[in-house]
Amino acid sequence: MRLTRRGKTVVAVALVAVASGLAFGPRSLNAVVVPAVVALSAAYLQLRWVEPPAVARDVPPDDHVGRTYPVRLFFGDRDGPRPSVDEGMDRPFAGRVRERVGDGVAADRVVFDTVVGAVPVEYDVTYESRGRHRLGPAGVTARDALGLAETDLSTTETDEVLVYPAVHAIAGWARRDLRALHETGVHEERREFDRLREYARGDSLRDVHWKSTAKRDDLIVKEFSAEAETEAVSVAAGAAAAPGAADGMAEATASLALALVEDGVPVDVSLPDGTLTVTGERGSQVRLLERLAVIGPGRVADADADVTVYGEADAVRVSVAGEDHEFADFRSDRPATYGVSRPDPRLDRARGSREAAGDGEVIA
Repeated sequence: MRLTRRGKTVVAVALVAVASGLAFGPRSLNAVVVPAVVALSAAYLQLRWVEPPAVARDVPPDDHVGRTYPVRLFFGDRDGPRPSVDEGMDRPFAGRVRERVGDGVAADRVVFDTVVGAVPVEYDVTYESRGRHRLGPAGVTARDALGLAETDLSTTETDEVLVYPAVHAIAGWARRDLRALHETGVHEERREFDRLREYARGDSLRDVHWKSTAKRDDLIVKEFSAEAETEAVSVAAGAAAAPGAADGMAEATASLALALVEDGVPVDVSLPDGTLTVTGERGSQVRLLERLAVIGPGRVADADADVTVYGEADAVRVSVAGEDHEFADFRSDRPATYGVSRPDPRLDRARGSREAAGDGEVIA
């Protein structure tokens, strides 16, 4: 426990009053010293029985680099139910909250003067780099009602967010070249007709059934039983043990694999720590991004893959069917339309409440 600046001022005034009383008579002691002693004693008693609060966070979802979400901190009694909007502290107290966030995420605000245990505190966190990043523990400083003294209270609760690598749009010419790898893997024996179906992205135009298409508004294609033997495009990735190399590899691998999947092409991905298959099913895409969020350097496991990705300190090298490129050449200036980001209604509500309260600019 320690005195605040206000408390030190009260002590100084009381000492001056004592000195004046000794020099000119005790009349000034009752007017100044006694109220000061009462106020300081009350501050001590208030803080003497304050216990560290329990902390719970409304943790934002895992998402890509560049996303921003609100985080809410709730405070409650240690032996009570989980802190929430409806479950605060039996005895709230005035104080200051200092939130801590790990490297890789940035908070727009980390210090809050509030009534701890009465209302939650809220800030926006921006995902700056891939990986697992910690939120907390929060530091709490309790103050008495008059602000004369304060004491630090320790909390231990922490939470984590998983940040996926950024996903970049792939240029049209590059996507056509990647889809061509899929088409060359189709079994060439196409004699047995199976059925007609609607056109799907990635289908060859040579399979369009023009007579059926002319009768309908949608393209109709022929499907052959041999097409069931279509193989996935293989992508193998690795990175040098250099700063930024694994990050570049993760971004390139995610961008290329998800672009192929959006075009209807399944992908077998080989990473330094194992392999997995990515399809149009969202769960498989999330599993890929979870692996790429924490992947480190390592060698390319399958040098004969259709596409190889290798991250270096200054660039990411991509080889497609034996032809070498830099990943920067594959990127488009437009925003990527794939990935697993989903709008979070909490962010819209938080922005609306802040704008209504006139708290200033809201980080997007």
